[in-house]
Amino acid sequence: MKSPLLLSAACLFTSTLVAGDWNQWRGPDRNGVSQDTSPIANAFPAEGLKKAWESEFIPSNEYGGHGSPVVSGERVFLSVVWHERVPSETREIDTEVMQQLNHRGTTPELAKKLEETRLNLPKLRGEKFDEWVLQWRKDNLTEKEEINIGTWVASRFKAGKAAIALEWLEKMSGRQGKPFANAEAFTQWLDDEGFPPDVKEKMIAVMPNTVKIAQDVILCLDLATGKQVWKYTKPGKPSGRQSSSTCAVVDGKVYAACSTELLCVNEADGKLVWSTPLSAKGPAASPLVVGDRIYMAAGVACAFSKADGKLLWEQKDAKGTIASPTWWAPASGKPVLVIHGNNALYGIDPETGSMKWTAEGGSQSTPVASGDWLVLYSGTEGVGLRAYRMQADGKPKAAWSHFWVTRRYTGSPIIHEGNVYHCCGEKHQCIDLETGAVKWVVNEINSTITSPLLADGKLLVYENNGTHVRMVKATNAAYEQLGRAKTDAMGCSSPAIANGRLIVRQKDKLVCFDLRPVK
Repeated sequence: MKSPLLLSAACLFTSTLVAGDWNQWRGPDRNGVSQDTSPIANAFPAEGLKKAWESEFIPSNEYGGHGSPVVSGERVFLSVVWHERVPSETREIDTEVMQQLNHRGTTPELAKKLEETRLNLPKLRGEKFDEWVLQWRKDNLTEKEEINIGTWVASRFKAGKAAIALEWLEKMSGRQGKPFANAEAFTQWLDDEGFPPDVKEKMIAVMPNTVKIAQDVILCLDLATGKQVWKYTKPGKPSGRQSSSTCAVVDGKVYAACSTELLCVNEADGKLVWSTPLSAKGPAASPLVVGDRIYMAAGVACAFSKADGKLLWEQKDAKGTIASPTWWAPASGKPVLVIHGNNALYGIDPETGSMKWTAEGGSQSTPVASGDWLVLYSGTEGVGLRAYRMQADGKPKAAWSHFWVTRRYTGSPIIHEGNVYHCCGEKHQCIDLETGAVKWVVNEINSTITSPLLADGKLLVYENNGTHVRMVKATNAAYEQLGRAKTDAMGCSSPAIANGRLIVRQKDKLVCFDLRPVK
């Protein structure tokens, strides 16, 4: 006899949905494909998208993360770790401070080479100096390093001896998360560590006289107007922009991974049902609800009871906090919980938490499953965009791969009608799922982080870090752009769609655009 978990998984994600719902990360089936039959216009208006509404202020980035909106029924939901700064005697080095100092991490070997070169630059000016810097980058940086830090290296060379030595930046970075009691304690630490007077002065100048406090917040807005219906809030812990989880709305409950806890509140009124601790602070991964369980990647893979939040198991070998769990139900065999971890792909028994298999991978991208197929996107050398096919022995086998070096390996793919659509890594492409043959590819498109969605036979994908949305016909025949319009969205979040309306997260609010054809 099948377990209740496997029986309930047979009707995964469909128990109380209506056609227009986009009720969790990547939509109702966690695959980026909308079930909504509402038509979308075949072209964007020349005057730009029609704005239906915009919400009140909602912080983002370091003050609210990058979580994406979801839609259930006639309501929009968003979970946010809501940060504010308050005056304080305490002094704390955080990611904002390190950004102001223009800090980037490198290997010790490269850091040594950079510093030796920076302190002994040739006496060149203008175009000749720029040419020299470009040649140095070609000679000393790998292809991946050039993409990730090439311009940063150039900026340090241009600053020359005026740039803060990497030694002092690394010391500052190493003190993140370890606050000082007051300004005097911070100054004393700088002296104890031997910071030169000019560098010490710069460090004191960037250190804020405030500290962050945080609230764990779940917002519910009216889909028609954007007005707040209810707002749940409780004290949280500052976790910065890493807290970018997207909540899930299932069977009348909202499940949200916030700063230190997994929360469950009523969909109707926002009242707390239960809360339970998470093993890692501020995960970006989004909860997956299947049957009577909730699955998370919160430092390690874990499962919680849907009824009361009780921790059911942890799989400590499956480490990850960014890519969200995927439910893979092959045509034959038992379902498996897939975690795209930091350095590998993990297949876990969803009932017991035992490790069933591991495979090549590792990324921030959420894999997508369809029947016997699983497609992922990874920066691991030789993996890239890869399709796995489940075998009779219950383990996946790599079917095909397309690897290229790019800045980020984050955007999640879509499987639709035998095609794989992928819009990240500065290219848009369509690939045959069975064979891996490239049907079409368009390069040098600035789509680097966000995951696209598919509705009414059209792909909607952000570009230029969310400033614009591009509409592409979902066909393997040829690349056909149908429209491009300004959205001013946050490129690290992904849009939601419901009844022909696109809900995007901007840096300080949610905005709803009406994509339906003009009557």
